[in-house]
Amino acid sequence: MIDQIESQMVTLKLHGMRESYSRRCKQAGDEGLAHEDCVGMLVQDEVEHRKNTRIQRLLKNAAFRQPASVEGVDFTAARGLDKKQIAGLAGGRFIRDGLNVVILGPTGVGKSFLASAIGNAACRNGYTTLFYRMNALIEQMALSRAKGTYLNLLKRLSSCDLLILDDFGIKPLSPQQYQDLYDALDERGETKSTIITSQLPIANWSEVMADPVTCEAVTDRIASRAVVLQMKGDSYRRRRGVGSIQKLDKD
Repeated sequence: MIDQIESQMVTLKLHGMRESYSRRCKQAGDEGLAHEDCVGMLVQDEVEHRKNTRIQRLLKNAAFRQPASVEGVDFTAARGLDKKQIAGLAGGRFIRDGLNVVILGPTGVGKSFLASAIGNAACRNGYTTLFYRMNALIEQMALSRAKGTYLNLLKRLSSCDLLILDDFGIKPLSPQQYQDLYDALDERGETKSTIITSQLPIANWSEVMADPVTCEAVTDRIASRAVVLQMKGDSYRRRRGVGSIQKLDKD
């Protein structure tokens, strides 16, 4: 009988219920639970299963380059981060309000990790998220133009709740590249949120986009409704390198 019920649950795609059915039946017998209590627990198991499955799907689709969480963010004074402010961003209120986040700071201080941590929290809160290294996105947009799928890529970029563009400003963009960036941001309108990490202060973004009109348009779409985080401190990668050198010297 149990096998038949579990088989029917699979047919109905009630995978959460199927996984816990035997355990809940035993629990009901051991604790003398009423039928409605047992059914209630099974329903809750299914709800949790579907929630977790969706989260895993969102995390996979986001394509983060590294595992990161808000719990792993370095909140020492040297970083210049406010723990309460980051917790607020992790709660997703900025996404509901259609705000952007600009994370600035020198190389190696953890900008990408922080952006990924906020994006991870967004996925766990049920928001669709996409993570791109800026150079990789520019290359993908150029490739999509050549393949005739540019509009499909724009639709994907515009439809996600949170778009993360990492390492903006590593090198100057060509006119076609910054036009593509403008198109992507313009398609997202004023209701979708974007996170940008950059070593360049916002006032210096003209170094990346030579055309003043496009630069102003891109900057305005991001900065006019953005939470700006200024990170400080030494490069984690440099500190790891020094540690490795010191270890070799000792050896």
